[in-house]
This record gives sequence, structure tokens and C-alpha cells, in this order.
Amino acid sequence: MIGSELSPDEVQASLRKMPRNSENHLDIAKLSKYFLELGDSQVGTEETPIRRDVASGVREAIVRIAEAEAQYDLNDAKAFAQFLHDADVRLVRARYLTELVLSGRPLPRRQELQSMTFVPPNSQEAETALVSHQEVQTWAEGHRDAIICSISHAWETREHPDPCRYQLEQVAQHVALYEAAFKADVWVFYDYASLFQFERFSPEEQSSFGAAMQNMHVMYAHEHTLTLRIESLTPDDVWNRMMDHGTQLVPVYDKDEKCVVAKPLKDLVANKAAYLSRGWCMAEVEWSTLRTVNLQHQRIDGVDDRSDDGSRLNGRIPTTPENFRSKMEQAVFTHRSDAESVIRLQEKIFLEKVTACEHLELEGLPADQMLALAHALPLYRNLKSLKVKTFRCSEEAVEALAKAFATSGLQSLTVCNDDAESSKLMVKALAAALKENASITSIDLYDNKIGNESAEALAEALMENKSITNIDLLNNHIGDVGAEALAGALK
Repeated sequence: MIGSELSPDEVQASLRKMPRNSENHLDIAKLSKYFLELGDSQVGTEETPIRRDVASGVREAIVRIAEAEAQYDLNDAKAFAQFLHDADVRLVRARYLTELVLSGRPLPRRQELQSMTFVPPNSQEAETALVSHQEVQTWAEGHRDAIICSISHAWETREHPDPCRYQLEQVAQHVALYEAAFKADVWVFYDYASLFQFERFSPEEQSSFGAAMQNMHVMYAHEHTLTLRIESLTPDDVWNRMMDHGTQLVPVYDKDEKCVVAKPLKDLVANKAAYLSRGWCMAEVEWSTLRTVNLQHQRIDGVDDRSDDGSRLNGRIPTTPENFRSKMEQAVFTHRSDAESVIRLQEKIFLEKVTACEHLELEGLPADQMLALAHALPLYRNLKSLKVKTFRCSEEAVEALAKAFATSGLQSLTVCNDDAESSKLMVKALAAALKENASITSIDLYDNKIGNESAEALAEALMENKSITNIDLLNNHIGDVGAEALAGALK
């Protein structure tokens, strides 16, 4: 991410009033926007700057995913807490992750974390590394503030997802920023620490892992969670340095010794497949894009994701099941048979979320994703309001968007963009659609700088459209010619 141009005082001033939703929970969508303002500001010391366990045991659990019915409401905090309880999934305290980074230790397995405690800075009392189910329930009932982050990342070795601690440092830095800025607990779903790992001896551990895998989408698609994504792998210089220094050991489970053994990196089985080539990573990305506000899904590994004009255009539209199946044919799976189960689950969750969605807010869409929006919009059958902010549009997308808007049951459309040419193309599509659409009643085009030509196109459409009751065209560089055309259409 790019460092914020705001001063620390300005940033803090913008965060004094904690945004909350109607259930008295912190408004995760708004917090996500504030987080982008903070950029990659440092918190604490300079030192503060898993993937799913597909290698073992996953096949037995994943075969049941396709048959599993949706059990947990992806909008309800209490349903989320119930899932964690039923599957015995545990969240990790952000402060504990910071403690690991400062002490130079890698992330432990869930089995070892069960009994671990630590003493946070400026505290005299020890805390458990893992959050209890009772704490999560208290949050779900609205009696405690917490931000819940699900980490999406690649496993870099078969035995341990992050032996060089590169990913851990990225996560610790960003969740510490959240915790400091919002004065709330930050709890993290980090698969290696949150799920029982190989080797699972007891029936309880096997049952927990199976139940978690059966509904893993809940962690990434729930409206009360954020997804923090790390696409990059450990830099080569960091990896090679650890390979050369055999004294830096990684505690991993040894199946022969039946216990955790400290081993050098060279003794682990590396996996250098790219993040976006891995089937499970691709699924987590898809589940994360299904939230109502796409800013609840963010890349955090320090990559400059701004376009040439300074805009951040990394938003994504959920992939339709047909296109997702095509992607999965090229994806990397430890067990190729997992692919069909993932495809079925993605289709089920896509239809569940998209069909029920009534309000959608999208930001930072590049041109190809605006085209994807046009293709996906007909599947949002109950969508009532759409807000599209900071996007780029192409001529190719205009015709597709016009057709999608024309047949949509949408009632309210808000467009807020920093690129005048893209705004004009969006208005071109909208004007064509309004000649047929009878459901849209409100259009907000404030501050899009669309100019006279686009105003005239809108005026022509409004001559035929009888459903529009409210339209905001302030600050759009509309001169006398455009104003006269609009005035004539609105008589």
C-alpha cells in the first residue's frame, strides 16, 4: 500500500467517531475505507512492520462440501459466532501476532497454541493467544467491540505456511494498525493457528477440521469480517538467507517423531506456486468479493496497487460460476479431485449471496471489472441500490452495461468517479438504458464532470423515461447547452 498523505493528527481526527451499524457493531465497511487512508503507516517499533492444510486430511473433509447445505447466515453476527463454536475454529489475538514478530518466532500450530499465553505490552496480566468462544459470543451480541480479519495467503512449504515469517510480519503490521486506530480488539483467522493441523489424533480434532472445511466460505464471505490478502511469496533474498543459515530453525510437526521438531528451512518441502494459480486461494478471493462492500477485501503485502493517475483500482466483481469453473481447470491443487468440490461450493455461495443482495457498493473497479459487472448484474435479481465509485470504463463495456441496466430491477444508482472520460461512458450506457428501464427512480451523478454532451444524452433519455423522480447533476461542468436540454426534458 501507499503511505498516507494525511498527517497523524488528521488521520486520528477522522477516526474519533467510531462508525457503527444498526446492531451496534463496528461498521466494517466504513472501517475498511478509513484503513485505506492510513496506508502503510507504521505502528509501534520498526520491527513491527495458511493456506488451508491441503497436504493432509483435506480430501476426507472436502468431499462433503458440495453436499452441505448453507447453515450459517452470512449477514448475522450470531450465526458467525455459532459457526466458530460448532466447528471449534479459534481466532488469534492481533497482539499475540505482534509478540511473535518482536520475538522473532514463527506462527505455531493450533495444537500448540491451545495452551499458550502471553503478556501484552503495557500490561501486567497474561492473555491467552486464542480468543475464547465466549468472547466471540459477547461480540456477536453487541456487548464488545472487535474487528475480525480472515487472512488469505499461500502455504510456502508443505510443513509450515510461512517459515521465514514474511507473511506474519505483513499481517502483524496491518492488524496492529487497525487495533491502534480504532481502539478495538482485532481477532484474526489464520488457518495454521485457527484450525487443527496434521496430524489430528483425536476424534474431536478430526471433527473440528471437517466441520470447518465444510463451511470455510463463512470466514471469507461473511459481512462482519474483512479479508486481508497476501499475494506475494517470501522475497528470494530473505528465503535464500534463511536457507544459508541453518541455525534458524522452524518448529514443524514430524510424522515419524509424532511431535513438533525444530528443522532448518532446507529440510522442508517448498511450494513456490503463485498465489493466484492455487485453487484454494482463488476460492478465497471469490468468496471475499461476494460481500456487499468490496472494500472489505484488501491486499496488504506492500504492493503499489495504484494506477498511473494515483487511483487505487484493485476492486473485483464476483466471478460467475461458469467462468469460475473455467479458471479452476487451470488451478493448482494438491489433490486435483478437490477442484470439483470447490466449484460446487462457489456456485452455491455465489447464488446465495448474489440472489439475496439488495444493496451493493463497489469501488476501485478497473475497466475489465466494469465489463464483468455488466455480465454479473442480471444475476443480482433483488438488487435495489448500486453505488459505483472510482472506476474506469471502456467502450466495450458501454453496450453490455446498457443492456444490463435496461433489464435490471434497480431503483437507485449512484456514480462517483474521479475520471471524467469513464464517467461519460457510464452516462452513455445509462442514457441508453433509461429509454427502456422503468424501475430506476433515483440517479445520483454528483461531481462526475460529465459535461454538455453527456447532459444532452441524458436529456434525450429523460424525454422517454417516466420513472425518474430524482436526479442529482451538481458539479458536472454542464454549460448552457446541456442545461437547456435538461430543462426541456424535465418540463
